Amino acid sequence: MIRIALIDDNPSDIDIGKHYVDTYFQNRPDAANMEISISSYMDGPSFLADFRPDDFDLILLDIYMPAMEGMDVAREVRRLDESVKIIFLTTSREHALEGYKVFASGYILKPLASHREELFHALDYALPRGSLKPAVLSARIPGCETLRVPFSHILYMDCSEGRNASIYLIEKKINTTNAFQDLARNLSSDHRFFECYHRLMVNMDYIESMEEDSFLLKGNISVPISRRKKKEVKQHYMQYMLSK
Repeated sequence: MIRIALIDDNPSDIDIGKHYVDTYFQNRPDAANMEISISSYMDGPSFLADFRPDDFDLILLDIYMPAMEGMDVAREVRRLDESVKIIFLTTSREHALEGYKVFASGYILKPLASHREELFHALDYALPRGSLKPAVLSARIPGCETLRVPFSHILYMDCSEGRNASIYLIEKKINTTNAFQDLARNLSSDHRFFECYHRLMVNMDYIESMEEDSFLLKGNISVPISRRKKKEVKQHYMQYMLSK
């Protein structure tokens, strides 16, 4: 999965940015079976409030924003995460030299319709061929066999039988010999997954509705929401939906 953050105070520019990123990956052969997640933010402070190291592979960042300029956002990102790629989107070349100080992978002028090829070249540079690999969870099943389960196929994972994790797909349950916490650490690297109940991690992409004390997933599957952390869980889910 490729995880991208798009930060721009103009809703129209966010839509345009998403369009061209989608177009780029649709025409990239090694991304044919790759999931692309684009989370959008209207300002730098709201993005930084959510940001954690390794959350994203790429950040597309507008420079001129009222609450906090993009260059300041980039400096804070770089302080926390040295590896995430940053591409600036802007209406002026005024800050181009500053971009080098935060090791930006590109500096693309707006409107993107007039600079589409420059954006695509910057994406090629930021995400070179061979760097796109689907996220998979390696899990052991009884008999010592190892399964590689794509993150995108997992509805949720719990620890209903002893310490070992059980992985739930749409039409299958996989009992593993892995400790729940070991697999949970891997899933938590993907912002789709969240622990909504003690030792239960849900893939928020599969949530169809949020009830008072549970989430209803595709397939009419219900998973509980922690009573103790109900407010936190619901806020986390709503923030995730708003950023999609």
